[in-house]
Amino acid sequence: LSFVLMCGLAACATASADDKKPSPVDAQIAEGKKLYVAKCASCHGNAGEGKKDAPPVVGKDAFPLDPRPKAKRDVKFHTAADVFAWATKNMPPKKAGKPAEVLTTAQYLAIFAFDLTANGIKLDKPLDGAAAAKIVLHE
Repeated sequence: LSFVLMCGLAACATASADDKKPSPVDAQIAEGKKLYVAKCASCHGNAGEGKKDAPPVVGKDAFPLDPRPKAKRDVKFHTAADVFAWATKNMPPKKAGKPAEVLTTAQYLAIFAFDLTANGIKLDKPLDGAAAAKIVLHE
């Protein structure tokens, strides 16, 4: 599956002005957007475009099947669950494995729901492990 940027990061995951309370999916994505800006954008770019030492998380080059040359990653990304499992163990890179400093599972899921949505993947319910396993990125 090739990713196509369907919406700008600033425009994604916003409830309409008529909604009093966002849906659970929209709430998760909005939380992910806030967390992305606070925890991920400094390395992966404000629009998820990637930077010198961090790959893109939005756009056609996001989440390729095989690791990039010289990448820290040593696994293939067949499904969204593969990406999620790797990211929760390795991101953020300087804090990975330090329980007091890493994000909660719910926070990682929110960020990843935001990333997936920014790549044009529509979520029908809040992202969880079972839903991530069903999102095939590459055969």
